[in-house]
Amino acid sequence: MTRRTALVAAAAAALVLAPTAAMAYDAPGFASSVSDPTPVAGTPITFAVNGNPAIAGKTVLLTVTSTPASLPNSAIQIAGTATATKVAGANGDVTFSVTLSQAGTYDAVATVDGQAVSTQSLAVAAQGTAAAKAADADNGLAETGFDGAGLAAGAGALVLAGAGAVLVAKRRQSVQVGA
Repeated sequence: MTRRTALVAAAAAALVLAPTAAMAYDAPGFASSVSDPTPVAGTPITFAVNGNPAIAGKTVLLTVTSTPASLPNSAIQIAGTATATKVAGANGDVTFSVTLSQAGTYDAVATVDGQAVSTQSLAVAAQGTAAAKAADADNGLAETGFDGAGLAAGAGALVLAGAGAVLVAKRRQSVQVGA
């Protein structure tokens, strides 16, 4: 019974934590940042790979791709191109300026020697949309957290299903003992 409970708890934890794994990737020893992961179309943003002296003096390639692929390459500008290379500084820091001119979802991938060291996803809002107006009305304070109502509802459903399974098992056990 304890083993079953542990397995159910592990499965519930995996389901609750799964969405957090797909947001960004940094290879071990690397850190990256985007000045605004949800920019308004046409607004320049900064993509930075930070602090790994092992890549000092090496060329870092930044590639930005769009989803859906129907968005044209002309919607992506990295200092005038769709891909860019820069040589990392002495401490391994590299900064790119990126402008995405059409609404959509974009993935920015930094590679060194053919190995991905950082991946960031960007959701670009069209100018004049509610998201763009909210960005314009930003009061300068950072926003933290996320809306976890869906995750909480899913976790609650799993708890109820687990409790139901325990009750059914106890009932079956008491029926078998009484017979």
